[in-house]
Parts: sequence; C-alpha cells; structure tokens
Amino acid sequence: MAERAPRERVLVTGHRGHIGVPVAAFLRRRGYHVAGFDRADGADVLDPAAVRRAAVGCAAVVHLAALAHDSAGSPEQIMAVNVLGTWHVLLAAEAAGVSRVICFSSAQVFGTAEGERLPDYFPVDDAHPRRAIRPYGLSKCLAEDLCDGFTRRTGIATVALRPVAVWDQAAYARVRDRWRAQPRAEWEPYWEYGAFVDVRDVAAAVRQALTVPLHGHHRLLLCAPDIAATAPSLELAARLAPGVPITDPDRYQADPWAALVDWSAAATTLGWRAARRWSPDPA
Repeated sequence: MAERAPRERVLVTGHRGHIGVPVAAFLRRRGYHVAGFDRADGADVLDPAAVRRAAVGCAAVVHLAALAHDSAGSPEQIMAVNVLGTWHVLLAAEAAGVSRVICFSSAQVFGTAEGERLPDYFPVDDAHPRRAIRPYGLSKCLAEDLCDGFTRRTGIATVALRPVAVWDQAAYARVRDRWRAQPRAEWEPYWEYGAFVDVRDVAAAVRQALTVPLHGHHRLLLCAPDIAATAPSLELAARLAPGVPITDPDRYQADPWAALVDWSAAATTLGWRAARRWSPDPA
C-alpha cells in the first residue's frame, strides 16, 4: 500500500473533539503535520475565509468539526454547522488544491439510531436506505450529498466515514459496569444493535483513507467485527427487532457474535478492519 511523504500537511477540523484528539495524535505519530481548526481555539467553520486560510498548503483535509448530536444545538445550529460548515470546508479544499477530503458522517444517516425506526434488514450495510428524520442525521445525509456533488464537479476524491457509536478505552468497562448494575440498560430505552467501534480503529481508518489510491466519492461504515452484548447477535435480533430479516445468516453460523452492521465496504475500499473487539477486553 503506497505511503505518503513524511510531514505532509493535513488540515483536521474539530481536532480537539472526542474523535479529533486521537485522530490528530495518530496522524502525528505517523509523520503527518496536523494543522488544527477547532472552535475551542476560536476557529469557526461558518467563517469561510478562516477555513480557506487554514487549508492553505494542505495536501488533504479531515473534516470532523460538527455539532455531533441532536442535543448539541438547535436544529438551525445543527444544519448551519454541519451542512454549511461542510460546504465551506469543501470550498477551502478546492481552493487549496488538496488531493482528497475525508468527511465524517455517521451511521445515523439510516434513521435507525436511538429508537428512530428499525432497519430494513440485518446486517445494516452502506446500501441501506438513508431515512434519517432528525436534524443531526439529516445534516449528515446532506453533507454526504455535498461531498458527492463536490467530487463530481472537481474530481477531488471524498470519503464519508460512517462510524457507529465511537468508544474510547474507558467505554468498555463503563458499559459492562452499567449492564451489571442494571441489565436492562443493554436495550432500554432503545437498542443500538450492539454496534460500536473503537476510536483507535477510527483513527486507523482515517489514515487508510489518506493513504490508499482513491478516485470518486465513497461512503463507508466503520464498526467493530463483533457485537457488544450479553447474548449472541441473532438471539438479540429476534427478541428486540422481531421481523427484521437477516440477509446473510451464514455470517452468524460462522460467528454467532458477528456485528449486525456490515463494514465490508471499508475493508474493500480502504483495506481497513477494526482490531478491537468487545471480548476479550481490548488492550
């Protein structure tokens, strides 16, 4: 797999956030020069001139800056930051002549998160219809479409990464402790299909997206290979999502704890596979 030149300058928006901090640190360890852009430092993706200045001299952009949940702002704020902000980043990337843009989307584009609705089938894959109806998920649908149109107009490759719930190292013990104290917390008030991905694996996906030869626009789910759960995948699916068809039952014959989200497009496109599993505890 081809490597980029050491000390390549990459703009990382939202580099002080939950995902941004480990992503920026990971890229620095791999020899990239990270140019950060974060509202914690007074930077604002709604200021197009500031974004354009930040992108000067960068070979690529990793766009993480966002209001990352429906509770993070009003619907108007979420749409402004997540959609218009993404457009400003894309325009700045074009002006800077970057080779590609990695834009963080979310599995919430499918409208199946936090009890919104059941999926059409398991495992949920990148071809699943996008049915988000809440502001955050809708904003990510629109951001994906902006990236697609931007790539078709400019020829600059874009990758929309769609992580499920992103966990840091402390999350594993925290989730286990909560389930021991209150077993029903595993699926109440809603069940997220046991889907998670370690933030260290997300950082590795970013580096792969910066490194591998790419053309066009790609939308890629990021998920751990197994389910975070106290029972096997199909048992929980039958109990908590009855009637949702299983399109690949052989997957669960081979591994009863296999994830109910299909990340194979990321494997094919980026050569990426999550290294951290629910059990045993990741190091």
